[in-house]
Amino acid sequence: MSGQIWSNRALNDTGYFGRILFRSTDNEVLKVPGLKYEYTEMEKVRNMSCLQKKPLRNSLEKYPDGFSQEMNFGISVKISRGKIAWGHAVPIAVDDQISQLSESFISWSSSSTTSSVVESNISSSKPLNISYKISLRPYYYLKLGGVESLFNISSSGERRVAIFAEGVYDSETGVLCMVGCRDAGLKYQKSSNNSMDCEISIHLQFPPLNAMTKGGFIRGSITSLRNKSDSLYFEPLFVSATSYYRILERRSIWRMDLELLMVLISKTLACIFAVLQLLYVKKHPDVLPFISVLMLAILTLGHMILLVLNFEALFFQNEYPHSVLLGSGGWLEVHEVIVRVVTMVAFLLHCRLLQHSLSRRMRDSSLKALWTAEKKALFLTVPVYLAGALITLFVNWRTSKTGIMAQSFSYNNHQHSLWGNLRSYAGLILDGFLLPQILLNIFHNSRENALCRFFYIGLTVVRLVPHAYDIYRAQNYVQEFDGSYIYADPAADIYSTGWDVAILFVGLLFAAIIHFQQQFGGRCLLPRRFRKLEVYEKIPETSEE
Repeated sequence: MSGQIWSNRALNDTGYFGRILFRSTDNEVLKVPGLKYEYTEMEKVRNMSCLQKKPLRNSLEKYPDGFSQEMNFGISVKISRGKIAWGHAVPIAVDDQISQLSESFISWSSSSTTSSVVESNISSSKPLNISYKISLRPYYYLKLGGVESLFNISSSGERRVAIFAEGVYDSETGVLCMVGCRDAGLKYQKSSNNSMDCEISIHLQFPPLNAMTKGGFIRGSITSLRNKSDSLYFEPLFVSATSYYRILERRSIWRMDLELLMVLISKTLACIFAVLQLLYVKKHPDVLPFISVLMLAILTLGHMILLVLNFEALFFQNEYPHSVLLGSGGWLEVHEVIVRVVTMVAFLLHCRLLQHSLSRRMRDSSLKALWTAEKKALFLTVPVYLAGALITLFVNWRTSKTGIMAQSFSYNNHQHSLWGNLRSYAGLILDGFLLPQILLNIFHNSRENALCRFFYIGLTVVRLVPHAYDIYRAQNYVQEFDGSYIYADPAADIYSTGWDVAILFVGLLFAAIIHFQQQFGGRCLLPRRFRKLEVYEKIPETSEE
């Protein structure tokens, strides 16, 4: 939709203003009787190389029909340096009929809609003319460099692009070849004739319908046909898209069931390790004062926060679309109730462990040195935690100031909000739960076996396995298109390839330090001159006697 605004006043009149051009790509498409789509760029499509090179056809492989729901897909876009943007592609028209998959499709007659689809499916074996709207939005924190010209900068500072494309889809080979047009932006609109950039080539290859073992990803590219010296030229984009195949939907349901099972196992293991620690301190009560109270408080608060969030989800289930999106029914809710119960048990067990440690410290007045060491550990860790929280707040403020945060998927919104960022940071603190115990051992120079090996090694593994799983999941699923993650939830911790590797390394390092401290002393890893500090003993004053 495009237009102009101009003034009818005389040129020398004070109210006169120059001609203003405007364009909107957020059109609504109404499905009304007799409405046809007219193609205008098909001459360019016939000359494209992707139509000239026919891929080898395997008679056993079947590709999506041009009228099926598989033609609606999400997109992850990257350049040679890595991922830069995400979005979605929705058909506007197939042949000359407005597509029912269009995001703004409104049907006036269900009967006419059904008949048109049936008629179209009869001739679906031949190559079909097809029109798409491809919406892309870059990640808010990236510098776009060679693709900056692709994304329009709106008055709010939001970077995005809508590419309207026309082309041909061959259901026998799964090849989609199109020419795209996009709004060139106001700064390029010197006249109404050059306000659109239609020098964009789009080539996509759909996977076969039985592509479960191959990941089910659509592969392709979006390239500019302009010269590199042109101001509208942009660097080639490599597309990895996920179509909503039924087989992939079943795969997502299977993944969700697996993640629910992994959550249940991890919570159960946390309970078992807490029970083993309780049995250990019951058998060796002398080690109770040497357990860091701050560490136990962090673990207890971590389970308490999870309980609060889970009960919030229980009362606001409409905001959690797992079963709605994937049709998993009530089985998902049953699993979540079980997880809440196990989390409650883990919370109570850690509360009991914290109570034992505190009561023993309170009863024994000879443990002032331990209280002093605990305070030193507290004074060192709390500023570190506060500094991390302030950095998180600063990053959230900078993100909010730019006004270009992602808005399409619920967990992305949650993660980039203030509460979401703080919740992720709290997950990072839980990943390093052994830090207070390490500092307590250093300040007190303790070599007591305060922690059962099953406890500190087991809980470390429970905290690190989600990060290892996230690395695996990133290689097998397109994260930007799925807000149904239950295990290794991106809103509950900091997850990315770099952070996952760093957290795995630091977590294993902390567990190894605790092991050596309990074997050789709290300062065993420090340089030799710091291992033994001078201490002074107060003796009674000498008397004449």
